Amino acid sequence: MEKIIDKKVMQATSGEKRFNPDEQRKYFGTFAERVVLSILFEDAQQANLIKNFESILAEQKDKYDTVILKISSKLSLTAQMSYMKVAQKLDITATIIDESKADSPFGIIVHTDLAENLEETNVKQLYPQYFEGKLLQTSTEKKSFWKKLFH
Repeated sequence: MEKIIDKKVMQATSGEKRFNPDEQRKYFGTFAERVVLSILFEDAQQANLIKNFESILAEQKDKYDTVILKISSKLSLTAQMSYMKVAQKLDITATIIDESKADSPFGIIVHTDLAENLEETNVKQLYPQYFEGKLLQTSTEKKSFWKKLFH
């Protein structure tokens, strides 16, 4: 029993057992070569992107055998739920990632279980037509009758 405890202590002091942990933290637990679509945090909050995400994700699902959606827990709850609903509708595995040590610039990562080695994964480059809209409003503030009338 003492040897098992010593082994656990040694493993804990020697750091993580993941291969390339910094890359995996950046890409929500996967490797860069598996990523087929990356969405920066700011872009993931765009209302127009959220509205059109179903067609984007469906296209990715058609291209690859297995597609997995990873969502940052730092996104607004409204955005997280919107992305989760789309994944559920398309029967795609989706996970909200909350890794305390992660310093990822991404709000969304879509990846496969194989190395695809794509040169371009940025959603803005692949789908520029969806970046005309405004940020998703997370406020539920109701406008008064007078504000609606004069705005």
